[in-house]
Amino acid sequence: MANCSRGRNHQGRPSTPPAPSGPVTPEPPVRRWPHPVDVPAAIAPDPTLHYIRCALSYQNQLLADIKALLQQLAERES
Repeated sequence: MANCSRGRNHQGRPSTPPAPSGPVTPEPPVRRWPHPVDVPAAIAPDPTLHYIRCALSYQNQLLADIKALLQQLAERES
């Protein structure tokens, strides 16, 4: 005996969605613009930019630690 789990009124064909009743407008074309800056791959990193990146990374980590501690305090008080 076959076990049919599709339901009583299933006819074996997938139902097709109804056709739209109003006018169909086409999607606008997608425009792809080239990247404005061509960066050569072999540029030596600037020491000042490296320092700034390191400092920002350190500050981001400190802010994440402070946020975690503040969330712990808020959970304890509520």
